[in-house]
Amino acid sequence: MYLEPIFGAEEIMKQIPREGMAFKAMDSTWRKIMNKVLETPLMLSVADFDGLLEDLQNCNQQLDIVEKGLNDFLDTKKMAFPRFFFLSNDELLEILSETKDPIKVQPFVKKCFEAVKELKFEDNGEITGLTSVEGEKIPFIESVNPADTGAVERWLLDVESGIRRTLHKIAGDSLESYARTKRSQWILEWPGQIVLNCSQVYWTREVTEAIENGGSKGLADYGDKCTEELKNIVNLVRGQLTSLERSTCGSLVVIDVHARDVTVDMAKNKVEDIRDFNWESQLRYFWEFNELPPSGVHPQETIMVRMINAEALYAYEYLGNSGRLVITPLTDRCYPTLMGAMHMTLKLVSNL
Repeated sequence: MYLEPIFGAEEIMKQIPREGMAFKAMDSTWRKIMNKVLETPLMLSVADFDGLLEDLQNCNQQLDIVEKGLNDFLDTKKMAFPRFFFLSNDELLEILSETKDPIKVQPFVKKCFEAVKELKFEDNGEITGLTSVEGEKIPFIESVNPADTGAVERWLLDVESGIRRTLHKIAGDSLESYARTKRSQWILEWPGQIVLNCSQVYWTREVTEAIENGGSKGLADYGDKCTEELKNIVNLVRGQLTSLERSTCGSLVVIDVHARDVTVDMAKNKVEDIRDFNWESQLRYFWEFNELPPSGVHPQETIMVRMINAEALYAYEYLGNSGRLVITPLTDRCYPTLMGAMHMTLKLVSNL
């Protein structure tokens, strides 16, 4: 019964015709048997039907063909768009059976993109942005038209690329804005994820300048500046903010407190050179040129993260505007392991 709506979908029948024919043959045989049973609803009479055993055995063979072919078909789709692995087979089949109506994918978007609640569909069918679980709205720099590709796994790949290109572009614009805007105002003008990352880029840049220009004394002075910036954010939080702005400020306070503490500790440890291990062992963010940015655009500046001898390109996966856990000494000890694993392209799971 569960296979009937699947093979009743024209789109799936087109893609797996052999399995579709096997299902139709099996379904036709089964319906003939049931019609006979309806006409003669007596057990002993049914058992004497000519060829009943052979028909049922043939149906089982056809069913094996259908199930194997269907699983291979789903594996092909999952390999084309790996985020389908987050869905059950039933959910994936429901998506694939509704490829003519992309909006039917909406209930499954959150499982494919963890921080995304829904995509924004326009009346003409184009996808022009997203809404996060927290309600943050991100308009795409380029719309995605599912009709251009047809196959759901292809236009979802276009959505994935569109998200990355958009966040990459916003990051560059945000960094430019940081230099000419008061920080307390700048925080409220950009998506939370971008605020946290770009703030780290400037922290890395300013700490490097403090070490090069003044050594440990320069770090001490910069530590005082970090404290003042923290006070400004605290004053900002006491004012009238939306829930999204308040969430951004709360997450930024966690990052800024840790950044201030690291800066003060390096000053106490008399760090005088940017090659000092106390500095190189910190998680540092850079905005620099790269030939193959993860957003898939032409070679240009992008966010690079470094720690000791490990480095990783920032992937621009949309994370929404969620809160951050307090950074503890244990967290600091986890970072080198995780960065080393990423640098060596090993698999890892982290909630940091």
